[in-house]
Amino acid sequence: MAHGEDDSSTPHDGSARPARSVKPASGVRQGNVRRVLDALRLDGPSSQAALARRTQLSPATVNAIVKTLRADGVAEVRPVNGRESLVALVASHAAVVAVQVNVAAMRAALFDFGGRVRLDASVPLQGEGGTPALVVDLVRSLTAEAGLGPKDFAGVAVGMQAPLARATGTVASWARLQFPEWTDLPVAKTLEDGLGIPVIAENDANLAALAEWTWGAGQGAADFLYVMCAAGVGGGLVIDGRIYRGGDGLAGEIGHIVLEPGGPVCFCGSRGCLTTFVSERSILLALEASGSSRGSLREVVDGARRGDPACRRVLYEAGRHLGRAFASTAKLMAPSVIAVGGTLSEAGALVFDGIQSSVEMHSLRAVSPAIRVCPARLGDDATLFGGVAAVLAETGQGVSTLPAWAKPSKAARQQQTIRNVNGRN
Repeated sequence: MAHGEDDSSTPHDGSARPARSVKPASGVRQGNVRRVLDALRLDGPSSQAALARRTQLSPATVNAIVKTLRADGVAEVRPVNGRESLVALVASHAAVVAVQVNVAAMRAALFDFGGRVRLDASVPLQGEGGTPALVVDLVRSLTAEAGLGPKDFAGVAVGMQAPLARATGTVASWARLQFPEWTDLPVAKTLEDGLGIPVIAENDANLAALAEWTWGAGQGAADFLYVMCAAGVGGGLVIDGRIYRGGDGLAGEIGHIVLEPGGPVCFCGSRGCLTTFVSERSILLALEASGSSRGSLREVVDGARRGDPACRRVLYEAGRHLGRAFASTAKLMAPSVIAVGGTLSEAGALVFDGIQSSVEMHSLRAVSPAIRVCPARLGDDATLFGGVAAVLAETGQGVSTLPAWAKPSKAARQQQTIRNVNGRN
């Protein structure tokens, strides 16, 4: 499986419950199938007439492709009324594991589309980004609990809280201090060898961007920028339905746009990066001088909601810094939608008022009034959902609407068990 690409089909070996994929095709027909799949991912459930218009294929060609997709278990036709039906992507047989590897914690979720079950696990870390062996153990614990074997899976997706070099699949050199156990390891290949299951490795913000484009704030946008603001600041670009990585795989790293050349030193080696103004650590440091210190970004957001003026001020200023960065990025990339996710976005108007108030955003509005800036919709699960979207796209599948069972309730989140793997607490 190509590491992180989302525009090819990979057939699977059979099993008691195989992960079905689009049958291999060649030449023009393969391109036509891909155009129909991309249209369904971009626009959601659609009539065959609408698919023909969007893909510029003949109604007969679309009808034949839809029949093939239905036979392969990739799409279904849903009656809407007595005269119209909609084609929708489904993943009725696939099982996917999505893993999020952060510096301070590791999360994983198994999505069994055959059994309509989601299983979650998480492991706290000590700020060193874990190890490949820990990922393998976490995935194996979930597959064992689900009673599934390697052949039941469409694949595993791993979202790293670090940029990955496109040529090597390794963590970028300037981010390795945060992930010492991953140095010089091709992430996808290393994990694939350990699991015996196809693996996609990707930056966590890129996966979150793909999820928000597929099912969230960016749905229907041809060009979409997602910005994740939490412990760190990451960004992902989706252009024409695909993650845009650039020549070296590091495209979308909006956290390292330089806002102030003489500003604080960033861990990447530059000064005045966006990260040095709106990351969790930066916001907490800015708050300390006020005598209204907080222990986490979420506590700052809670304090602002309760009316703490210092908390409200630092969040508003974070929004202004984001506005400056968005304006610079938008002038270059011109995305239709910019969505803000992560803990910072939970502050709502406190941050978004700051974004809109920046001088640079005002100037941008004058020339590009159609650009929309909004909160992301998928919350803390965005990276995990993006892993699902990436694996399904890789295997020629998709889901037009996230099923209810894939989205845990608030109560389920609160009761989620923290599992101990390899003796870690």
